[in-house]
Amino acid sequence: MRRIIVILMLGLLSLTAAQARTYRPGEIPNVQRLDARRYVSDPDGILTADATRRIDSICASLRTRGLAQVAVVVVDDIAGGDTFSFAIELFRSWGVGSSRSNNGLGILLVKHLREIRFVTGGGLEGILPDALCKRIQMQRMIPFFRTGDYSAGMVSGVEAAARVLEGGDPDLSEASDGELPWWAILALIGGVFVGLPLLVWLGRQRMRTPCPNCGHRALRQVSEQTLEVTPAYRVEECEYECRHCGHRFRRRFRSYGDDHFGGPGGGVFIGGGLGGFGGGRGSFGGGFGGGSFGGGGAGSSW
Repeated sequence: MRRIIVILMLGLLSLTAAQARTYRPGEIPNVQRLDARRYVSDPDGILTADATRRIDSICASLRTRGLAQVAVVVVDDIAGGDTFSFAIELFRSWGVGSSRSNNGLGILLVKHLREIRFVTGGGLEGILPDALCKRIQMQRMIPFFRTGDYSAGMVSGVEAAARVLEGGDPDLSEASDGELPWWAILALIGGVFVGLPLLVWLGRQRMRTPCPNCGHRALRQVSEQTLEVTPAYRVEECEYECRHCGHRFRRRFRSYGDDHFGGPGGGVFIGGGLGGFGGGRGSFGGGFGGGSFGGGGAGSSW
């Protein structure tokens, strides 16, 4: 009898090991290529069907409005154990984001490593900076992951990121509570004297941005249009022309509070609806828009 029990246990362990697959970037199914309505690749079935549908719906809405292209991957384990390198290689190979604005967001959850990773394209780094990615993970995702509720954690995190991309308040608390310590107050005062001149300098540097067609730094602003004004921020769309090759393109910028520099004078580049998304629509095959990734984003473990 004991021998039979041992054999059954060994068989169960072998079956479990066979099911827990370790993936390489090229082995992750690109569900978007097969169905333009899908943005969540979950080959191990970690998320519930309702959670997957909810995330797909959020990602589709962000893409339709030109705010971002989002890809979500959830797997049990990955080869190498480095979620950052894995995510960069994976989402870069899929071309997540517009080729012009690089407004891609890649989200990778690796269950075995107990780690969540965000990577952002250059067009989103000003809207979804590394620190904010980290806060979304720690406050909206990790608490659920610690209890094993991966579905709730992923939905909560994607919803929070979407609110930020939409220009809303993600309702995230700062790392510290209560009164600010003396060093934080000094940092704020220093930020007023250092930060404002820095913003002006960055705005001027934007005019030195290379032409996306020929690479020369010879841009001139042709037009400027205000698209949206709220008490919290302002969105403007500027058209530029390259003096070297004559190429014209448009970019959108979001500025916050009273710091409405707009256009080439300041604000945050947000891309939006100006690059191709590639692929089809409906229930047929899709694809992303040829975006790329640098080093933006954050990772958290539990």
